[in-house]
Amino acid sequence: MAHHVYITLANFFAHYGYWTIFVTVLVENIGLPAPGDTVVLFGGFVARHGALKLVWTILIAIGAAVLGQCLGFAIGRLGGEPLIQKYRRKLLIPQTRYDRAQEIFLKNAAWAVFIARFIVVLRELAGLLSGVFGFPLSRFLLFNIGGAVVWSVSMSCLGYFLSISWRQLLHFVSRMNILALALFGVAAVIIVWRQWKMISSRP
Repeated sequence: MAHHVYITLANFFAHYGYWTIFVTVLVENIGLPAPGDTVVLFGGFVARHGALKLVWTILIAIGAAVLGQCLGFAIGRLGGEPLIQKYRRKLLIPQTRYDRAQEIFLKNAAWAVFIARFIVVLRELAGLLSGVFGFPLSRFLLFNIGGAVVWSVSMSCLGYFLSISWRQLLHFVSRMNILALALFGVAAVIIVWRQWKMISSRP
């Protein structure tokens, strides 16, 4: 599997170079499935061997991540609410439960936007949900840019400085993604439980 990923990415980078990073990261952050972390990781890996420049790899990843999540935010703000309400009714989710989910998200949205950078699937949804739920644009931009910088630098440098074995590197990142998703799940359960306790204690 790792060898197949290596061959596929090597072909894309050979033909399109930095555009591979830009398009993949942009598409993922808009809200579509794409292997953004793997591509940025491979960009750092390739930069170590001289085919790319590490600085440009980082800067392009940052720009694409920020722009993509801003576009996702705009989509959510302009047209996401009617779509979500449509599916909420189809799935028979009560309006009160939806409103509660929105309230919980907005209370923790800043860190959700930042931390979601490092978690597969959540990275695709953070901008869209922020727009749908009405997260203030100024705060969204702050944590969007901050998260993009930390994520892009860490993934690129990880690929650059730990480039001895692509197979081991890909395995390490996959394990980290699973761990991050598990920790996020635990944190989400704790937050929901605390909010439920607060509601239950109200007279």
